[in-house]
Amino acid sequence: METVSQLGFAIFVGEHRQQIKRRDVLRAVAVARILRHNTQDMIIDGKTIANDIIERLRVQPKSGRFFGAALVGDDPASLNFLKQKEHVARELGIEFRLHQLSIGITTDELRAEIGRLAEPKTCGAFIVQLPLPEKINRYYVLNAIPKEKDVDCLSEAALGAFYTERGKIAPPSVATVEEILGREHSALENKPGALREWKAVVIGAGFLIGKPVGFWLQNRVAELVVLDASVKNIHEKLGDADIVIAGAGHANLFSAQHLKEGAVVIDFGFNRTADRKNIGDFDPAGADEKNIHYTKTPGGTGPILVAKLFENFLKLNS
Repeated sequence: METVSQLGFAIFVGEHRQQIKRRDVLRAVAVARILRHNTQDMIIDGKTIANDIIERLRVQPKSGRFFGAALVGDDPASLNFLKQKEHVARELGIEFRLHQLSIGITTDELRAEIGRLAEPKTCGAFIVQLPLPEKINRYYVLNAIPKEKDVDCLSEAALGAFYTERGKIAPPSVATVEEILGREHSALENKPGALREWKAVVIGAGFLIGKPVGFWLQNRVAELVVLDASVKNIHEKLGDADIVIAGAGHANLFSAQHLKEGAVVIDFGFNRTADRKNIGDFDPAGADEKNIHYTKTPGGTGPILVAKLFENFLKLNS
């Protein structure tokens, strides 16, 4: 890891020897210090962070209520995600109940079934594994989950509480970003080098990642830009970003060459290649040369998202 003086000199050279304010150097140093879990390749280790969260949750009192989940069909990727959630539930001593439903189910039938499964007082949380078949109206179905059991924060009632800042929980994507940025230093305090002086770019405006994360960031950073993945010259808009949040679902959409020295990349993108490899929106080639910290895929944001799901469970059932 470079020292403050070394990093300042690197920035000095990179700016073609233009005068740099002390605040800019401090900001770059603060960004570069986020999550030094691996000082050689700058990888933000999601598994390590998730394990820390799980250990924190392990000692909290449990309500005895179960965690319910519904899956329409038998998509292998969805089943794998649910197995990860079941594994964490088992670690925390929480009963996990998975209900697999027919791929031929209608929207009305699914909504009624979700309402029935989530209704018991012994149910402390219920999720519907996404994506749903195209014929299903996901909003109509998700609204069947009671607000007090919506740990994914996807129903209109739960999202409304979040957007009006009156909810007990935040969407797991928001909680994941907050955990990463606040991990090793007080990134949320208004002081030199802190989040309020940074520029953030969010790629993708989807309801799972871009919209809630963008909302959370808008009053916490100096400048926020939300981009659709189809925006022309998207790479030109990343060059002065201190933080890039990616949730576009486009494999290798951008790389280290498009980013500034010391940037932080939080990549929610999940893409499966023809040879069945899982990669993110960010291509990390050359990241170490530019001192860029980034979440890898897999093993980056995914484990943290799952851990935050159960953190929400305990908050709603405390």
